[in-house]
Amino acid sequence: MNTAKVIDKLNDILRWEYAGLVQYLQHSFIVQDIWRDVFSDRFRDSADEALKHARLIGDKIVALGGVPTVERAEVKQSANLQEMLQYDLELERMQVKLYDEALKMVDDNAPLRVLLEDIILEEQEGVDELEKILNQKDLAIGAQPKGAKKAG
Repeated sequence: MNTAKVIDKLNDILRWEYAGLVQYLQHSFIVQDIWRDVFSDRFRDSADEALKHARLIGDKIVALGGVPTVERAEVKQSANLQEMLQYDLELERMQVKLYDEALKMVDDNAPLRVLLEDIILEEQEGVDELEKILNQKDLAIGAQPKGAKKAG
């Protein structure tokens, strides 16, 4: 494992976790109307998860001999709930991508591999949930096998 390159990748991840923390908190503050009740807490839970991941990654960077970054990636803002959710989906997808890239770099470090696998699972669950909320998944419900007749 090239420790310097892994530290660089983990710092890239940390920038995006910081961005997630800020973006999710901002969304929790500004979400309006009837959906506020539903989404404000959801956004805050996502911010808590981003902070948890940032702590884990920051501690790991130091354990590997590096210094955690204080910079963050881009934060996207909107007052439109649909856009907020789309921005959050983009953020989650980026995080899955970065964690996957880091995972490919740590072949001989089992504890780091497990840490990254655990986090990537949570990030992918976030992607899956946002895709469902945004209706970006085609479901096979109602799909009929060839030659089958519909009831009715």
